[in-house]
Amino acid sequence: MPQPQTQHARRTTIVFLSILLGVALLFMLVIGWPFLTPLAYALIMATVFSPFYQRLLKHTKSTGRAALYSTVIVFLLIVLPLAFLLNIAAAQASAVAHEIAARSAQEGGFMRFLVHLTDKPMHFAGRFVDVSSIDPEREINEHMKSFGAKLLPTAASWVGDIVSLVASTLLALLAMFFLLRDSEDILQSVTEMLPIGEDYAKRLLSTLKNAIVANVHGVFAVGAAQGAATGLALFAVGVSPAVLLGMVAALCSVVPVVGTGLVWGPAAIYLMATGHMVKGIVLLAIGGGVISMLDNVIRPLVVGSAVQANGLVLMLSMLGGVAAFGFLGLFVGPVLIALVAAASSMLKEQLRQKQPLASSEVST
Repeated sequence: MPQPQTQHARRTTIVFLSILLGVALLFMLVIGWPFLTPLAYALIMATVFSPFYQRLLKHTKSTGRAALYSTVIVFLLIVLPLAFLLNIAAAQASAVAHEIAARSAQEGGFMRFLVHLTDKPMHFAGRFVDVSSIDPEREINEHMKSFGAKLLPTAASWVGDIVSLVASTLLALLAMFFLLRDSEDILQSVTEMLPIGEDYAKRLLSTLKNAIVANVHGVFAVGAAQGAATGLALFAVGVSPAVLLGMVAALCSVVPVVGTGLVWGPAAIYLMATGHMVKGIVLLAIGGGVISMLDNVIRPLVVGSAVQANGLVLMLSMLGGVAAFGFLGLFVGPVLIALVAAASSMLKEQLRQKQPLASSEVST
């Protein structure tokens, strides 16, 4: 049984333990920094799939099995769309390669084929600017040499990025399993550690959860809208298969910055290169002026209902988050806004609850 401490000894113990805890947390941050992104994704997935986990828990009566089944479901939700997207990309690349090979043979070689592709765009541009000084064959030849010199290191970098992505995904899924399995203990520990009382701690955690779930809903809403809009635009200009490419665009909508431009951009370039200049320009205009802008309209509407922030502030938080953290910033920005709003509200409540001075203190 510990002996009672004097006030001085107690204060010294608190200071020592606080310093020890701070130093340990600092080193833990240094050690865990490389894994911060996959851990953040694990937290997002665990938060979103928590209701599903709870339903499984009622049937399995085992936290381990419920967490395992939830993790497997999430794994399939990641792998199946990715496999679908890669299969479509491989099929399209194969079709394009066969077409290029056939047309190259007709034109007398690959270089002549590329030069022939520039004839109509150059003729169109020549109506507005002087292009007589441009030699397409020389320009293409120089760019091909430059591309060849950069291809090997770029390919090696892509392989490294793919390996890193796979490792990060597996780590995020593993972390999600433990977050779900131990969710009750983790929430209880966090609630007890926060020095703001149980009610305020639960409100903050609830705010965090609502903001994360709303952001995920926003991702799906934007993907559905942009995928449908891309499919309709491609159908309107005669690019097929429009429905399939619209589904691919919906998956590409989660890619930061470029998004669905990975679909309608190459399609527009293909139209212009094959002589359909007006259709290509129209598709670029629709893609850049309408499809890309849907993100800035739909996401704040969906997320704003949960975060309760001004639409402009919310949009800027998302754009700034993406600039700072990539795709993860779509969640970080709105969550910070939500936490600021919640903390401000709680602080106002505390300031309003200022206790009046007792009558004896007033008389003195």
